[in-house]
Amino acid sequence: MALRASERIWRTTAIVMCAAVPTSFYVLGDLTDAFPGVLTVRTVEEGPKAGPRAVAEEWERLAPEDVLTPPSPASAPVESADLEERMASWASLPVVDDGLAFSVVDAGTGDVLAQRSSETALVPASTLKLLTAAAVLRQYSGDEVLTTRATVQDGVITLVGGGDMTLSEEELRDLAVQAAELATAQGEGTVQVAYDDSYFVGGHNEAWGNNGAAGGWVTPTASLAVDGGWLDGQQYGPKSTDPAGDAAERFAQLVGEAGLEVTGEVGERPAPEAAPSVEIHSEPLAEIVRHTLLISDNTTSELLAHLVALARGEATTPAGAAAAVEAEIRELAAELGVPAEALDALALHDGSGLSRQNRVPPALLSAVLAQVASGEVPTLEQILFDIPVAGLSGTLAERFDDEDTRAASGLVRGKTGYLGGAATLAGVAVLPDGRTVGYSIVVHGFDGADAEAARAAVDHVSAEMVLP
Repeated sequence: MALRASERIWRTTAIVMCAAVPTSFYVLGDLTDAFPGVLTVRTVEEGPKAGPRAVAEEWERLAPEDVLTPPSPASAPVESADLEERMASWASLPVVDDGLAFSVVDAGTGDVLAQRSSETALVPASTLKLLTAAAVLRQYSGDEVLTTRATVQDGVITLVGGGDMTLSEEELRDLAVQAAELATAQGEGTVQVAYDDSYFVGGHNEAWGNNGAAGGWVTPTASLAVDGGWLDGQQYGPKSTDPAGDAAERFAQLVGEAGLEVTGEVGERPAPEAAPSVEIHSEPLAEIVRHTLLISDNTTSELLAHLVALARGEATTPAGAAAAVEAEIRELAAELGVPAEALDALALHDGSGLSRQNRVPPALLSAVLAQVASGEVPTLEQILFDIPVAGLSGTLAERFDDEDTRAASGLVRGKTGYLGGAATLAGVAVLPDGRTVGYSIVVHGFDGADAEAARAAVDHVSAEMVLP
């Protein structure tokens, strides 16, 4: 999951040069795939990578010396009125039927270049994950890890969750072996196993409606889980409804396999304070964010929202997590100078975008993403690297594949979203004249049976930004 050292060097170089040498920044950023451009190496993934661990983008990188002719901006700047007209022209498609909203913001100046119903708060679907990512990166450095412990005292091994819902079977086995060794050192041959799930309140979010665990969409948030609570290893397969309890049951089995006799039932109880313990750690939060945005993982996105609530000292309930993300984003919007009227109807009810009650104006998302692409906010610039690339990676790997949009593959980065009647895309792109923009596009009000056509319409609208 960790980026190779060479990748980190190139990406850091690209960001540092942003303010001083815009043209060089564009070339370096494009070469290193820090943002979309014509030099992106077009190695197509087979589709979204689904798995509980964060997934790195395994693309081959070109070195600058291997490129003979760097891209040059078009001589004529893109006219805002023309861009807006071309994007809006797709509103006449039958599937769109005038249900189109978008906003495009210049990352360098913050100016709005194109807009349509941009301050109307609409269902964001999974583009809301961008706001959750921004909120968590404002509260954490990204280097933090989530710690899962096992305390051993008086013949009781207590599994203590620390927020890691990405535990693998092997990691849990490693912790069980360590705990068994500690118990043996204390002279214990027979133990009981308990678990402490008090790190988060967590649980099922009523705002998900029919998009919860029963439909395979998301695992209820807990202080620990094995493989994200994905019972068959599939992103949209059956989900555990008691992820912490299931993890504890498996942990007890692994303690037995490590050589101890386990007696009694596995129950929930507070871990003893100051008891001897062993521990394991998750990947850094930055990698969990990366994984979340690349494959649109609902479970880890909800986990990140709960971490925002924890950092802000707010309730770690599902409602508290959503409120914490919303508060963080309202603070960010105020810092960016987003018009107050664009925030009037902002409403977040979860951290993943599964709730049909969520409302986000495109103007807000585009402003945040323009700031991400500006190079002026180092805490958020990771998002620039993490979102999928059109036709190449993550949830965009199989998009932009018809003859009218194929030329935009590799040129648009975006977080996808779909929720019955709403198809969305928000991210960053580079205009033909070399300007980088943040954008948000929503097609809404269509029949669910027309989902593919609606997604294709979103692709057409976004392609207008990058094609001459």
